[in-house]
Amino acid sequence: MFDRAFFEQHFLEQAKGFARERKIANPVVEFLLDDGSILYVRSLLQTRENWLCLQAHAEDGPRQIYLLYYSIKRITLHAQTPAAAKPRDVGFPLG
Repeated sequence: MFDRAFFEQHFLEQAKGFARERKIANPVVEFLLDDGSILYVRSLLQTRENWLCLQAHAEDGPRQIYLLYYSIKRITLHAQTPAAAKPRDVGFPLG
């Protein structure tokens, strides 16, 4: 299960390493949630003991979402935009 320590201590380094290996500026970060929905994450805004706040890409523009760590079932890093996403709507700036 993902937790606060993972996001504060490991996530950004993992994303940077992924981008470095693939020689890309910004990976696409996809969260699969326990209800089956998928979020394309733009940035992490806040981490707290039981939840995090993030900015996600949406069809009508960015949205701010608060979610419990345990609702995140999988995190996928993509070097290219997945077929299900619109290229202009994804990317996780690392700088």
